[in-house]
Amino acid sequence: MSSSSTCVSASSIVSASTSFLGSPSPQYNLSTSRLLVIHIGAALTLFLATTDATIVSTSLPTIASDLRASSNQYTWVGVAYMLTQTAFQPLYGRVSDLVGRKIVLYASIAIFGLGSVLCGAAQSIKWLIAARALAGVGGGGIVSAVWVITAEIVEVRQRATWSQALSITWSCSAVAGPLIGGLFSGKDGTSTGWRWGFYINIPVCAVSLVVLILALRGIELKRSSNASWRLFLQKFDFLGLFLFMTGTSCIIIGFSFANENGWSSPSTLSLIVIGVCVLVAGGVYENYTTKDCLFPPTAFRDLTAGTILIITFLHNFAFNAGTFYLALFYQAANGSTPLESGLKILPYSLGSSLASLPVAWFIGYRQHQTNDTSGQNWAISIGLLISTLGFGLLNLLNEASNVAAQIVYPLIAGIGLGMLFHAPHQVFTRALKPQEIATGTSAFFLVRFTGATVGLAVAGAIFYAQARLPDLTFHHSASSIDYSKIRSLPPVRKEEVLRIISSSIRLIWTVFIVRSTSIA
Repeated sequence: MSSSSTCVSASSIVSASTSFLGSPSPQYNLSTSRLLVIHIGAALTLFLATTDATIVSTSLPTIASDLRASSNQYTWVGVAYMLTQTAFQPLYGRVSDLVGRKIVLYASIAIFGLGSVLCGAAQSIKWLIAARALAGVGGGGIVSAVWVITAEIVEVRQRATWSQALSITWSCSAVAGPLIGGLFSGKDGTSTGWRWGFYINIPVCAVSLVVLILALRGIELKRSSNASWRLFLQKFDFLGLFLFMTGTSCIIIGFSFANENGWSSPSTLSLIVIGVCVLVAGGVYENYTTKDCLFPPTAFRDLTAGTILIITFLHNFAFNAGTFYLALFYQAANGSTPLESGLKILPYSLGSSLASLPVAWFIGYRQHQTNDTSGQNWAISIGLLISTLGFGLLNLLNEASNVAAQIVYPLIAGIGLGMLFHAPHQVFTRALKPQEIATGTSAFFLVRFTGATVGLAVAGAIFYAQARLPDLTFHHSASSIDYSKIRSLPPVRKEEVLRIISSSIRLIWTVFIVRSTSIA
């Protein structure tokens, strides 16, 4: 999901899956070599699903120019994948109880592969958006099934070691996504290579599927003893999920309409207001429903739990959008190729991945010493402070900034955001009742993925509302500019275009600064 591309705590998801299963892992007594093969196959599929959320961050300007996307459609190439991945994820755990974990995993890989084929073959931007949505359905199943299966087949004492291996895979995907997208966008930014960024998924899907089928052969993964389709239909919170995703979708579509119709348009305002009202109604419903609710009641009644969910939402709101619009800045303001912009994003993405490791060690040490959440609270506070400073420095970047500034400023922002990947979940679960931990963990990651999705949509609306570009001969809208040609403009016109693009992206960083200071 941050990514998501979005990096998440492996131990958090594992605890969710084992809590959901309701009993300790059965003793399969698998050899280390067999566990290694299973985890290699699982890591390959997990890498694909998480990388696909950010793989278009560097290639999207090229894709938009090639398929002549409108500003309303540009952001949806990224949003469509994350929205369906988020919406379907709560369903997979329950469905796997009914049809089996392996069937859910294999079917999800197949759906993801089909979506990737359709993405690569897309002849229009609408085709690509629909294919990305289909791939997201498969991606959500992969993320859910991989963690559940690997948690179930590994003994409890060894689970932390094996889960760290998958956690590294997730962190690597945040770094690799922009690089792979840039690599397949062509050296000169041409529009022929970006399709291979999707086609490359097919052989990897095939290899990982064969590896998993062979490695998991003969392993009977247990299903929930009391699971049935009837009980699933009776107890699953379909209405809560519908309200949550409908409200979120209305807000995202409303921001998209703002790109075309302006912020004062009735269609823009009505959709955003309706979305907020539906989310509020969903919160009230979750507080009183007798179904297996998506959100534990404590999330709405406890100040700590509620605050952590807000921090989690806004953290991923900023991290994911930052990946996309840093790539856009480097291609537009610097004239970088997609691959070069992917390399320049490394301080941001790699900094966040590396920062999360020592923070996790510090939290573990502090918790061993004090048995409270003081370590997590320090990590959250310092992370918010550093990320605010980082986005404040990013606000100083423009088309004339030197190389050192373009490396150091994103690095500082990335380090601050990286400090917020582990601690919030631990504070959140400590605020819950024991019987709420499984539901609460699921809700936590639902909010995390939703924050990444909404953040990208909001950043797109901010950028295109501000980027009123002069008439150019090689674009149809702000989103479909061929950025490689900006440098060939006459000096006066080029300076004007670069200034507008830089100021538009700086406005996004300003919003992120407000976001950080409001919750610090």
